[in-house]
Amino acid sequence: MRLGSRIAAVAALVVVAGCGKQPGEVEKLPTQPARGFVKYKGAPVKDASVSFQSLDGKVAANGKTDGVGSFTLSTYGQADGLPAGKYKVVVAVSAAKEIEPGVLAPEPEGGFKSPIPAKYANPSTTDILVEVKPGDSSEILIDLK
Repeated sequence: MRLGSRIAAVAALVVVAGCGKQPGEVEKLPTQPARGFVKYKGAPVKDASVSFQSLDGKVAANGKTDGVGSFTLSTYGQADGLPAGKYKVVVAVSAAKEIEPGVLAPEPEGGFKSPIPAKYANPSTTDILVEVKPGDSSEILIDLK
């Protein structure tokens, strides 16, 4: 085998070997667009962190509600949605307010109070379960009680 052919063969092996999953790299599942709304007692929940955690513990998608309670989920990249599957949903609202960039308002006497029940902010106590089916493009309504 000539030197040029050997170099080409080695380069091809390096390229093929580099195409596999690297150690510690997470397998990325196909995602689909996912958006929805969070409401509590019929009113939109604004500025809430929303996390969808797969029941098998392999996937987590996150979003944040806007002023009307609307959110868009991201799993691997910005607004890429989430894979189909069954999810436990965690919703948390931070009562801390920024009064200027990088400066939080002082904590009120008695501490900050969440506008929603605390059980929704904890993965072990939330009772919100959602199933996202392949190709499902409907908006997800999270109606807190």
